[in-house]
Amino acid sequence: MAQLDLSPLFSALADVLASGQEEIATIGAAALRRHAGSSPVSEPAVLDTNTAIENLLHDPNGLPCTTQILPVLDQLSWHYSGYDDGRISADVALKMQTVELIGALGMIFDDSCRVGLFAQTANTDYIIRTHAAEELFVQIAGEAEWMKGDELYCMRGPGDRMHHASFQPHASRTIDSALIAVWVWAGEVDYGTYSYVGTGPKTGE
Repeated sequence: MAQLDLSPLFSALADVLASGQEEIATIGAAALRRHAGSSPVSEPAVLDTNTAIENLLHDPNGLPCTTQILPVLDQLSWHYSGYDDGRISADVALKMQTVELIGALGMIFDDSCRVGLFAQTANTDYIIRTHAAEELFVQIAGEAEWMKGDELYCMRGPGDRMHHASFQPHASRTIDSALIAVWVWAGEVDYGTYSYVGTGPKTGE
């Protein structure tokens, strides 16, 4: 079997991250470019949520990098977000999927940061959570309401960037659309600091 080549995907995601000014975006983009030629360890997983994500990647309103995700979608090491280790309740976790492309548990090892893809199906409330790592999401396709700190939920779409400081409470919830985003963790990237906080305020006007 031919070696999985993630270099086109890594290059496209690096460009997405580098389009912003955040230091964490620079860290994530540099990691993607540094590992573009590395050989990933792949444990392909086609989850029940894959169909919704594949459909979303065909949305013409998505960012151009969707064309680099589609060819390798079913070859990535997806898992239900926080399900195996019990960090996220099953009723929510089984509606979301993520893959750590680069990181301590990633398809390519790197202990300086974590970079991956995250997808959340429609009508899913991923309630307020917090963790030590600084975090950046850049939405690739779909729509979702996001909030952080004391802010109200606000609808976001492709190209929008959600930056969370260390231990800053944040949440995402979908209604009629699924979402897919690239994410970066930097700083203290131990998953053990992750915790639920609760439910959030109403949607802003």
